[in-house]
Amino acid sequence: MSSILIVGSYGSFTNELINKFYKENWRIYTLICNKKLIKPAHVFEQYVFKYDSDSVRTLINSSRPDVILFTGAYDPYYKWEDESAVEDSLNYVTGLSNLLMSAAMLGTRHFIYISSEKVFEDEYIIDIKEDLQTSPNSVKGMTISQGENLAMHFKQTTQMEVSVIRLAGMYGIPADRKACRDIYSGMCLKALVSGRLQVNAKKGLSALFVKDAVEGLFLLVNAPERKHVIYHISSLEEVTEDIIARLIQEKLSNQIDIVDQTVGLKSRLILSNSRFLEEFPLEIRNSYKDIIPQIIMYMNRHKNLFLHSDEKYQGKGLGHRVLRVLKKAFPFLESLVFFIPFFILNNQTVGNDYFGGINFYLLYVLLFAVIHGRQQAILASLLSVIGYCYRQLYSTSGFSLLIDINTYIWIAQIFVVGLTVGHLKDKFRDMEADKNEQIDFMSERLNDITIINSSNIKIKNYYAEKIISSTESIGRIYDITSRLDKAATGEVLFAALDTLSEIMNTPNVSIYLVSNTSYCRLATASSEKARSLGKSVSMGTYHVIFDVLKEKQVYINRTLDSNLPMMASALFDEKENMRIVIFLWEIPYEQMTLYQANLLTIVGALVYSVVVRDADYLDALAYRRYISDTAILQESAYHEMLEIYKQAARKGYADLCEFYVHAGSKPLKELSDTIKPLLRETDYIGAMADGSLAILLTNTNETESVYVRKRLEEKNIKTYLEKEL
Repeated sequence: MSSILIVGSYGSFTNELINKFYKENWRIYTLICNKKLIKPAHVFEQYVFKYDSDSVRTLINSSRPDVILFTGAYDPYYKWEDESAVEDSLNYVTGLSNLLMSAAMLGTRHFIYISSEKVFEDEYIIDIKEDLQTSPNSVKGMTISQGENLAMHFKQTTQMEVSVIRLAGMYGIPADRKACRDIYSGMCLKALVSGRLQVNAKKGLSALFVKDAVEGLFLLVNAPERKHVIYHISSLEEVTEDIIARLIQEKLSNQIDIVDQTVGLKSRLILSNSRFLEEFPLEIRNSYKDIIPQIIMYMNRHKNLFLHSDEKYQGKGLGHRVLRVLKKAFPFLESLVFFIPFFILNNQTVGNDYFGGINFYLLYVLLFAVIHGRQQAILASLLSVIGYCYRQLYSTSGFSLLIDINTYIWIAQIFVVGLTVGHLKDKFRDMEADKNEQIDFMSERLNDITIINSSNIKIKNYYAEKIISSTESIGRIYDITSRLDKAATGEVLFAALDTLSEIMNTPNVSIYLVSNTSYCRLATASSEKARSLGKSVSMGTYHVIFDVLKEKQVYINRTLDSNLPMMASALFDEKENMRIVIFLWEIPYEQMTLYQANLLTIVGALVYSVVVRDADYLDALAYRRYISDTAILQESAYHEMLEIYKQAARKGYADLCEFYVHAGSKPLKELSDTIKPLLRETDYIGAMADGSLAILLTNTNETESVYVRKRLEEKNIKTYLEKEL
């Protein structure tokens, strides 16, 4: 089973990739940056790290993917907004560099970089081919183009295969407003939000539906080889903005105004995919005429996901804004409210013998400085100064208060104490935050190590189980020999057929017995395809096969001739005589390797050793199985062979035909000497309880048995079908 690591946050593109590769029986790993994203059901293992993290090398080493696919230009993780474009650019390049370096060092077979038409931002009047020089102008375009150059540099300097795929204007049905990043869904969103579309009828464009893009990518990934480094995948369905706008206007229930802003010369941005179509059989099945109505229908049904009354607060309205303001203002309101009781206490205790020495304003400032920090300490100090001055005006004039040095000393005392305690509180809070941040960082690292270790254990267990049950393991070889050993007498060839079919991973296997130096006769076959050479094969007719087999080599059908088996192997006895021939049909070309040839030789040798042992055992018991001095089986031995062939016939492994001969007064030895030369070595004669003889023709149906019966009747031996007895 092949495996792929998909690098990129989940979105319509990533989800389609996961679904496609899962259907094709690939093992899927994903690398994302957002811990809040939920792992899709079809993902074998999900890793959550930044692309430039040191952990990337560890996870690639753990998962060992055959292919790494970097979604790049279509990764939702990169927002490419004006204020974050430079930061996104730096993260993009460093993350890609880390992925390429790690993949190359760990021997990844194939790295795929997903680019887009954004690397071409000049005006073109012809279809853009892969060898045309890129012309990026924006930060996003230059970054994606730089990623292409970086990927191709690794192709030139390492043994890793790298492919750069430019997907032309890929679009899909957006899940929410944030996902409206392509041209079509963006225009649908503008129409839904503002009811107004500004179009340029001279601007030609072409977009590719996400499912078609994924189909093309799978064809490229799954191909045994690729002739080029850079490919374009495009729909070549040219359209202008005014055509799209009119389609949206027609399908959208709201009134849409189309504002024609056509200016300048005619321009078009169409990527040519002729190179891709020459190499891969991609069929573009989805047109914008069918998909845009689906986008509009989805937006209409889920307007709450696309329409916001306020962009800043994401459409939560006036109530949310009021609540947000109140939440920020609460500490200040708290200071104002608590100032009132302290003001009253201070006024009531002035001149009191017991409480006159208590400075309630100082306590008030200390309380809010300790609880809330410097900002609240400043507000509390200001309120305390106002309260103090207001109380002093009861007994003195404003001018006297202004020139009184004690007033300024009191104010300085309040502010010094408040700001000092508030500063210490803020510093302590910052230290606590730094400590928590370090704890969180170490916890994340610990979680990363735990995740990687868990993944390693999971993968280790998987491969351990795979090794134990694989066709190459000692346990599997033991299972083969045990299965053949347990086969009933005479049933070994049919058990061997099952074993060969399972080990060589093909449902079409046939086994022929060599009757003489020029012919092979079919002993058993698992399907009609496996019988296609016929029940009797002339070695001279198929010298291309048997010339190889006579040299004790495995025949491999390199020309892919559908009339010949894909692989064949011969088994020889101790006298170097060819005894058994095994034919394998419809094996995938990539499995027709030296390893598979060696595996067929080994399994064939195991089969032959058991077949010889079974034959020797039957020869040793001949005196118990055959009537003395004849080739006629005892009744019990005959019925045993009959039942074996009936079971094989039910599986479709062999044909059989049974008919009867009246022995009459002729001696059994005379009948045996007359009948046996007219039959094949694989046919059987059995004595019945009523004195008649039964003849079992193997790999012969009722129609074909006519020729045998005719030969017997020419010798004056009457034959009868069972239904006539």
